[in-house]
Amino acid sequence: VPVMTGLIVQVGIQQPVDIWHRGVDRALFSPNRRDPAWRASLGIAPDEPVLLFVGRLVREKGLDAILAAADALAARGVRHRVVVVGDGPERESLRQALPLARFTGFLTGEALARAYASADMFFNPSVTEAFGNVTLEAMASGLPTVCVDATGSHTLVHHGETGYLVPPGNLDAAVDRLAALAGDLALRHRMGDAGRRASALYDWDTLLDGVLRSYRDVIAGWPPLTT
Repeated sequence: VPVMTGLIVQVGIQQPVDIWHRGVDRALFSPNRRDPAWRASLGIAPDEPVLLFVGRLVREKGLDAILAAADALAARGVRHRVVVVGDGPERESLRQALPLARFTGFLTGEALARAYASADMFFNPSVTEAFGNVTLEAMASGLPTVCVDATGSHTLVHHGETGYLVPPGNLDAAVDRLAALAGDLALRHRMGDAGRRASALYDWDTLLDGVLRSYRDVIAGWPPLTT
């Protein structure tokens, strides 16, 4: 947030400046929605780590990195299952390249929340996110996150606490982090719990209280009305 505020001031907008964030419905996106039966319906074993991607299936979302990471994890002998939630023009080509992955198509509401909570780790390789709503939804769902260190993810993920930030283009770093999470249930739980707690800062009630405070501050600074 300080970095974002500084950039706003640099382009000529004078302080005071308040940042109004997007939020997340923490009642909808919750670890409590984990569903072993849903996992089983996709042919996923109870102890098989699920690597989740959620987003539009277009190239700018970093789909090549998902494919490369899955191949690298398999080459290292890391047990995992890729689950892709979303739709788009690259769906069929990605399906062909990842024959063992599971594709759910576009999901919303409780179906989407169930998919998040039923995974074990979240991978966001995109460098074009303005905010990263999917990353915040994953955190609220109790998932550790591995994201490219770029706008959006950078402001949400606490590196080494709620997940990991990896340099853009550094596939080995991403695979190292994903492999560490896949092989360590306690680490996944610890980071997932931390992500869930961190998501409370973006609860809609909390954010809207801030918006109201901003309006009140502006109103308080106006000259009194004259009759």
